[in-house]
Parts: sequence; C-alpha cells; structure tokens
Amino acid sequence: MICMTASVLSACTTDGASQSPPMAAATQPLMDESVPPAARSACLAAVSNTTNNGDVEITEMIFSEANSQVTVGVGPTRAPWRCLVSNSGVVANVMSLTNEGSL
Repeated sequence: MICMTASVLSACTTDGASQSPPMAAATQPLMDESVPPAARSACLAAVSNTTNNGDVEITEMIFSEANSQVTVGVGPTRAPWRCLVSNSGVVANVMSLTNEGSL
C-alpha cells in the first residue's frame, strides 16, 4: 500500500490511490436542555426588549456553568441574536449576529 502520511485530509485506498474524505453534513443547532428555564426566559425577554419585537424564538442553546449561550431568532426571518445569561437568569450580554454593515 502506498500512502502519503503528510496528507491529513486525504484517505488512502489499498491500491495506493487517494480519495477525498466525505463531505460533512450541515451542523444542526445544539439544543442543550441543561440550560435552565429561567435563563431561557430571561434571554427571550432581553432580546425582545432590545429589538422591540415580540416575535422571538430560541434556535440554539449551549449550557455552561459560567454563562450559558442562547441564540434567539427574531422576526419572520429569524434574524439571529446571541444572549449570554447566568443559569439563574441574569443576562450578561445581548448581541446581534447579523452583518449590519450595510444598515
């Protein structure tokens, strides 16, 4: 079997030919149910207040002992907003994840 060890991204076959690795599937949003309900509610309220839009929905949640991250979709297009929140429900930061350079 002929195989180049320097090439990390290609795979070798038994005849010595290389082939490309399979394409990874699109990453699904993480919905970590460990994020407490108080943190979820606080983020929904904070993003709704910041955007002045009541049409909000959690699209992703990532638990951390320090601050959990909740991504909230706003409006009919679900524009993404990130909320960092303590697990007791104290919001540390709300930030738009949309490219607002042309606004």
